[in-house]
Amino acid sequence: MGITKLDDQELLDEISRRFQEKRASIHEMEFMTKKLLEFNEKAKEAEEVKTYFLSLIKNEFNNPMTVLLNLVKKIGGENDPDKASRIATMMHKELMYLDFSLKNIFAASEIEYGQSANSYVRIRPDEIAYEAISYLEPMIEEKMLCTEVNSSVRTMVIDAQKFYLVLLNLLSNGCEFSYPSTTLSISFTQEDNGYELRVANTGEKIDEDHSKHMYNRFYKYSTGKTRPTQGLGLGLSVVKELCESMEGKIDYFEEEGKTVFVARFPVKDEQNLSISHGLGSDEFFDSEFVQSLLEF
Repeated sequence: MGITKLDDQELLDEISRRFQEKRASIHEMEFMTKKLLEFNEKAKEAEEVKTYFLSLIKNEFNNPMTVLLNLVKKIGGENDPDKASRIATMMHKELMYLDFSLKNIFAASEIEYGQSANSYVRIRPDEIAYEAISYLEPMIEEKMLCTEVNSSVRTMVIDAQKFYLVLLNLLSNGCEFSYPSTTLSISFTQEDNGYELRVANTGEKIDEDHSKHMYNRFYKYSTGKTRPTQGLGLGLSVVKELCESMEGKIDYFEEEGKTVFVARFPVKDEQNLSISHGLGSDEFFDSEFVQSLLEF
């Protein structure tokens, strides 16, 4: 076997090359270790979020379900029409909270797994607003709020279901943080570059610390005055993600004692219209199914 002789320079070059390879390997190992630590941290955070979410679901759903089961028993054997009506009102309120929570959970899940494709239809925004107000009637009446709707937009092309849920969450947020017996206002306007939805309420200002986190999932904020600690903390995060999925954005500002949330959406061409129809949100439920329940 022949032995290759290296002069001093070649030997130094070889040593340098091997040091560089070793250094590169160390850097690669450090990079992979960092990535593994980050992945482990994210997995840990995901597990914590999962645990927190399940705990939250248990707390938020157990009480209303228990109340509903008891109310169903009572209304079944109630002969007093006035008392039966009061029980029905309480049931309506509890069911509204449950349904609203589920809407946000499903929306957040679809966004998380990339299943939130847009389905554009032509709607009348004022009709959507009145339907949202009707849906949240128990919450609005509890605070004795007045509502007003102003729209200079006759129709607009947008994903009706997403737009409806954005409006529901902004109205719900407005209800929760409003002072009792004040006005909750909704307005729709159109500019050259898009549509603008504004929801304004009279209540406590949003403090700076809260504003940094209010679009985070599961973040719950209680002033102890206008809003009790309730809900899943998904509302504004769902609003932000739904707006962005429709190429829009959400923002807010304080004006003359009011907190105003502004959602902006681009104008969509007619060619974006899907086959689905509906100017209001009637397309959100099975009308035949509802009618069959009423007849039953």
